[in-house]
Amino acid sequence: MYILLIFSFWQSQAQQYDRSAGIRLGGSSGLTFKKFIVDEQSIEAIISNRRNGIQLTVLHLIHQPMHVSFNENFYFYYGVGGHIGSEKHDGIDKVLSNADPTEFEYKEKNYLTMGIDGMIGIEYRMLSVPITLSLDLKPYLNYIDMRKVKADFWDASIAIKYVF
Repeated sequence: MYILLIFSFWQSQAQQYDRSAGIRLGGSSGLTFKKFIVDEQSIEAIISNRRNGIQLTVLHLIHQPMHVSFNENFYFYYGVGGHIGSEKHDGIDKVLSNADPTEFEYKEKNYLTMGIDGMIGIEYRMLSVPITLSLDLKPYLNYIDMRKVKADFWDASIAIKYVF
């Protein structure tokens, strides 16, 4: 009896689509792909351009229906993950500008970056079209060439994805 109740609860909580792909426009603009793995849990991969470099971010997201009176297709989601890539920075390596050892300049070059990411957002599912629209905030902690740490708490974006 209990197994039947649990199974019916899982069926009512199952996700409405399997995967989606699209574009993300904002601080870390790029291409995004989302695949649901279990019920309302998904893995999202984002290939983005940041500071004249390229970056791959992978996040584990949990989706929860928002109970708004005018529409039942709004979902709140949150999760964590990580990223790896390269970025161009000009404030890490110093080079002497002339014979005087007190005068130097910073050299601009690409560095390996990796870090941890979080994400919170709202998704609107228009499955009759079939697309999703989302608005999210993706704070991250970035380790630049294992010599410098930089954080950005306001990497906001909007995304539109095709559902398939």
